[in-house]
Amino acid sequence: MTQRKLKIVISISCFRPDTGGQQAHAEQLSQHLQKRGHDVVVVTRAATRVPHGRDYLFFNEPNSALTVKGVPVRPLVFSRFWLPVLWFLGKCVVRPHLEGLAVNLYQFVSRKSARNAFAGMDVIHHIGEASPLSGFAAAVAAKHWRVPFVVQPTCHPHHVGDSPLDLRLFAKADRLVVHTKYEANYLRQKSVRCPIDVVGNGIEDRADGDAERFRTRFGVAGPFILFIGRKDRQKGYLLLLDAFKIIRRRTPDISLVCMGPTDSTAKQQEIEGLIDLDFTSEELKHDALAACTCLCIPSDGESFGLVYMEAGRYGKPAVGRKVAVLQELLNDGAAALLLGVPDEARNRAMLSPEALAAALLKLLSDPKECQRIGENCRAVSEQFLWPRVVKRFEASYYEALNGFSDHSTPRTGGNSHDTTSGSK
Repeated sequence: MTQRKLKIVISISCFRPDTGGQQAHAEQLSQHLQKRGHDVVVVTRAATRVPHGRDYLFFNEPNSALTVKGVPVRPLVFSRFWLPVLWFLGKCVVRPHLEGLAVNLYQFVSRKSARNAFAGMDVIHHIGEASPLSGFAAAVAAKHWRVPFVVQPTCHPHHVGDSPLDLRLFAKADRLVVHTKYEANYLRQKSVRCPIDVVGNGIEDRADGDAERFRTRFGVAGPFILFIGRKDRQKGYLLLLDAFKIIRRRTPDISLVCMGPTDSTAKQQEIEGLIDLDFTSEELKHDALAACTCLCIPSDGESFGLVYMEAGRYGKPAVGRKVAVLQELLNDGAAALLLGVPDEARNRAMLSPEALAAALLKLLSDPKECQRIGENCRAVSEQFLWPRVVKRFEASYYEALNGFSDHSTPRTGGNSHDTTSGSK
């Protein structure tokens, strides 16, 4: 039976697709839903600049309506009268004993703006953590317009996105959509009561990077390790730098290319063979993926590991830590080299620079193993191409609508539903 086309609103605190993974995900999801024939609108606090600190609470987007990458955007704008109150809320939300006050006051302040911004839609889908508070405005609108409220946490279990404030937001949802079964089980242990759908994450089917262009531009002739992500301790950037110093002492012809924004606490270092690039374009990222010998992102924890799948489209081997999420997604290590002593209860793995350096040297000296891992990752990445993933989001929206007639009945511990293997 053909399902009706939907009017879907994507709620996100900041919608600048060129500034980070969460924003790029919202853009791509919106575009692929449009390709499926749905009407999609994004509601956000900021679309023309990136707010700093907590000024997203009292910053108003100057445009009343705009379009970003073909997606209509409705700014969530507050009256100037409320801006001092929003500034005060920015002080409250970081203090656990004042979170309840912050949420209740924000919902009161945002009710009129939220009703207007979210009007005329079938489903409200919020993406992101609770701390910017815009998710609570979306919840107010969903209740007012009597439409399903779907929340997509950006949860790194045991790391970020699972605070009491986040759980307060999840409690208002009619349905959650998450990346992995591990995340779903973890949230269930946190007493999340609504149904949870495991949908994965989406990547574009791209393998059009120009390896020669990248190598010529940056003067890289030999093998090189590629790091993509925030240059901070949590992403394993400092660990990789320490490992690379060991590698260079043993094999001086190997280079390291690091791409991404630099954390204020992780200063760029002068290391022989290191090419350190700031946040850059998708084109340059794909050129680097095409040119690299292997990808290495030894993060403390992951919510999904999207860049591993992107590397898989090029058949490139990837190296990371043996954390539960990556073990689930990458066939327990068959589609990536996963290292360290795992602590599954905390979604972490202990890994030393010496162990990382030894594993990278061994991998780089074995072209057949590089090819085997890369081809396995290519096969795994097939199930996370956007044309498949968008159908899982679609199915979750329809389930939310079908179950919405029971919205007023007490929740009794909804089921986790894994759709990642069924949508082709």
